[in-house]
Amino acid sequence: MSTLTPSSATAVSGGFTGALKTFVDEASVLIGALLNPGKILGEVEQMRALLVAANAVQATDPARAAALRTRASRIGLN
Repeated sequence: MSTLTPSSATAVSGGFTGALKTFVDEASVLIGALLNPGKILGEVEQMRALLVAANAVQATDPARAAALRTRASRIGLN
């Protein structure tokens, strides 16, 4: 007789399926990045430009600097 109840066996199976899907999704993104590095470099350049602008206005307009840093942090999350 199995020590796993049907509900726990389902939970284990669902957890494994979710982990496998996450792994496949991450591998797909990695392959895409390796095949098209220009997109990643463009995003990094955008982030750097926003962070440089944020540093430049930090002393005079901290709210604007915070907004620029927030925009920079969200690049590439689509």
